[in-house]
Amino acid sequence: MKTYPFWFKSTMILIGLSLLFLILSYGKFILMPLAFSALFSMLLVPVTKRLEAWKLGRAGSIVIAMVLVVVLFFGILSLFSWQFVQFAEDLPQVTERLRQFNADILTFVDQQLGIAPDQQTDYLQQALDNLIEQSGQYVTGMVNTTTNLFTTLGLMPIFIFFMLYYKEMYETFLNKIIERRSHSQVDAMVSKVQEVTQNYLVGLITVILILAVLNTIGLLIVGIDHAIFFGIFAAFLAIIPYIGIIIGSIPPLLYALFLTDSLLFPLGVVLVFVSVQFLEGNFITPRVIGSRVSINPFIAMIALIIGGQLWGVSGMILFVPLVGILRVVFEEIPALRPVGYLLGNQIVYKDEEATDQ
Repeated sequence: MKTYPFWFKSTMILIGLSLLFLILSYGKFILMPLAFSALFSMLLVPVTKRLEAWKLGRAGSIVIAMVLVVVLFFGILSLFSWQFVQFAEDLPQVTERLRQFNADILTFVDQQLGIAPDQQTDYLQQALDNLIEQSGQYVTGMVNTTTNLFTTLGLMPIFIFFMLYYKEMYETFLNKIIERRSHSQVDAMVSKVQEVTQNYLVGLITVILILAVLNTIGLLIVGIDHAIFFGIFAAFLAIIPYIGIIIGSIPPLLYALFLTDSLLFPLGVVLVFVSVQFLEGNFITPRVIGSRVSINPFIAMIALIIGGQLWGVSGMILFVPLVGILRVVFEEIPALRPVGYLLGNQIVYKDEEATDQ
């Protein structure tokens, strides 16, 4: 077998990575819905198989499974909307507290720095004018994000249907383009990827439910109003690894700061989310999802940054599980096992080649 010098292999890897980044950046309009659809289709494979066993047909089974998912999604969305409506009733009170807080800040700056309230207002007006000048960019970004969201939601049902309907065709395609002696290895790898993805998604849903219950119970103990809304909101943000719960803790913390008369309430909110974050990172996620698709925190942070830069929030949600799936694929290919080891979180390297022999 011909070997190539290190400089040549390194150059080709850099060129390949550059092309990959270009494809991910310019092709996100189609790759993003495809990635979400692939994950959901793997999740629905056991459901469609069970429905097919009841003689409902391939197409009928897929449609019924998708309808069940849509009904469940809208049920959760309705519950969340109902809680949000109740939370919106306190917005006038929040606005009044913000005005009072702003007045206190103006008085404090006047007393400590000697800047009169009129001068502070002028500075704020200048900042507001600058913000308005740049608001066109923000509005354009929000419109693009909303358009991408509706495009993704519109394409996903179509993609999921055809991915499930022709799943055997894709497996046959992989077997046909790979050497015959590797067919069993390809089949095993595809099955393992499907199993890992299904376990990850089911585990993630379970983790979100557990976090919603823990967040809600903790906020109820602290005595924060709308604990169900805040608890569910923070739990859903847990789909963004590492930073999701932190972001989800900000709304209840601000609510406790502005609408309560004691610092014990904000401190209680911080204690609740620090405790839940500790339990989630050290006990809940490792036990529910397991370590099969887990990657080391350093790689996870890189995946979050790259995903956020390329695909926004969708990339932050997708890139970590996709890297975990790539780790499983690399571990099944002897030449790429070191890469799979690098992506994982196990310090001890398991030489599977020696095990196979």
